[in-house]
Amino acid sequence: MKKAQTWVAAGTVALGLVWAGAAIDRLLRTRRLATAVTLAAAGAYLLGTFAPRARIFGQSAEPSHTNGLFALTFDDGPDPRYTREISRILSQRGHQGTFFVLARAVRTYPNVAASVLAAGHELACHGDDHRLLAFSSPREIRRQISVAENAVAESSGSSLAPLFRAPHGVRSPWLTRVVRNAGYQVCAWDGAVFDTAAPRPEVVARRVERLLRPGAIVLLHDGDGSGRMASRQNTLEALPAILDAAERRGLRSVGLGALLESKPPRVRATTDASHT
Repeated sequence: MKKAQTWVAAGTVALGLVWAGAAIDRLLRTRRLATAVTLAAAGAYLLGTFAPRARIFGQSAEPSHTNGLFALTFDDGPDPRYTREISRILSQRGHQGTFFVLARAVRTYPNVAASVLAAGHELACHGDDHRLLAFSSPREIRRQISVAENAVAESSGSSLAPLFRAPHGVRSPWLTRVVRNAGYQVCAWDGAVFDTAAPRPEVVARRVERLLRPGAIVLLHDGDGSGRMASRQNTLEALPAILDAAERRGLRSVGLGALLESKPPRVRATTDASHT
């Protein structure tokens, strides 16, 4: 389901709850008691659906340790125009990234996906086709994960990291349970960068800089989930300044899987002091 359709459908559910409460009040003459209860339920439903950090539909994964470490994550790739170069810059500077890939993009650019793993980064699951999953059945959610697993296995002979990020962070009441049963953790992010709106690179860097702290999970994009191949050049050009800001704070980006582990990961030394 697309974004606008999901908003309309979720809004319809919320309004239906409130209407039902009002109808109960009229029937039982309870002076808007049921309306108040269903209004709160409707708000909770919308918050659980559209707020990635909300715990109403299950808690997202949280870092277990934050000593000088954070995670740069990239959604919607791979894209040969940006993913390889982002991967290269990260590796050259001694950082690691987590790439939440779409199965359809991996099938189209298998060598790019394999190159990310070869550079020491992490591939995680973003589903197959970037559809919003608020009204998808458990079977469809499992299919989205399975298709991504198969695409990565065929492209690289490797497995996905057991991390799942729903497109746009949109969830259903059952999504977290289904994802966990499939062996994955649901992953959200901190703050909002909105690099897909194509602000200038310095704006992207400034927005990320405000989020930088130990344990932060930063969301950026190396691909276009719509399939229209929109540019992510602004994100690519912002990356060196983002890494500069992180290093000034004594922070190092590691794979999100490592950040979530109970045992602190080993931090790679910077391989290129010149940052070229």
